[in-house]
Amino acid sequence: MQLKMLFKIKILKEIFLKIKFISSLIFFMKKLFSNFSYFFAITFLITIFSVACKDQAISQSNNLKVKSHLDFDQKISGKAFVLDGDSLKVAKKDIRLFGIDAPEYSQTCFNKKNKEYACGQASKEFLINLVGGKKIECFYAIKDKYQRYLSKCYVNNISVNEELIKNGMAIIYNFTESDEKMDSLEKQAKTSEIGIWQGSFELPKNYRKKNPNLHKKNSF
Repeated sequence: MQLKMLFKIKILKEIFLKIKFISSLIFFMKKLFSNFSYFFAITFLITIFSVACKDQAISQSNNLKVKSHLDFDQKISGKAFVLDGDSLKVAKKDIRLFGIDAPEYSQTCFNKKNKEYACGQASKEFLINLVGGKKIECFYAIKDKYQRYLSKCYVNNISVNEELIKNGMAIIYNFTESDEKMDSLEKQAKTSEIGIWQGSFELPKNYRKKNPNLHKKNSF
């Protein structure tokens, strides 16, 4: 709760600085232009402010992030059954991959040519090809409020969480542990324009807010 409050304070500070900057521009333009020109200048500045405050499809890892206190020392192993781009069932237990957020199964994104495609399905298919039917080891710390095990999982000593970030099939979820390797992998995926980074996309958490009937999967 305290982390969310700090994040909100950070956002409010950013908005305040934008308002202060625009107010200064308005004062300057008022001295330069007539009343008629002043009206159009105000309209123009309001438009710029709206665009600046618009939620963009950027990595959530750019937001406030803290060091995790969790210890992933409890193990679940067995064959993996993929539920969606960041959720599994292993040994009859529901697993939520910790620290990442994949597009919802019904979510669509836009590719390089600005053509809509089923990115949620693509993320699930990627995870199926990576772990589906294979023996997997998941190390968890706690359960979320949906009784799913928040886990870091491995198949053949390969980090499943990292592979999804590396291939642009998920983004880092904010308010999770600070991990330089995950940050680096996401930056590489974004620079290479692979997966959802090939075009534009809506943050999964925002997509869920707009579609309240979906299962709300993130609680950490």
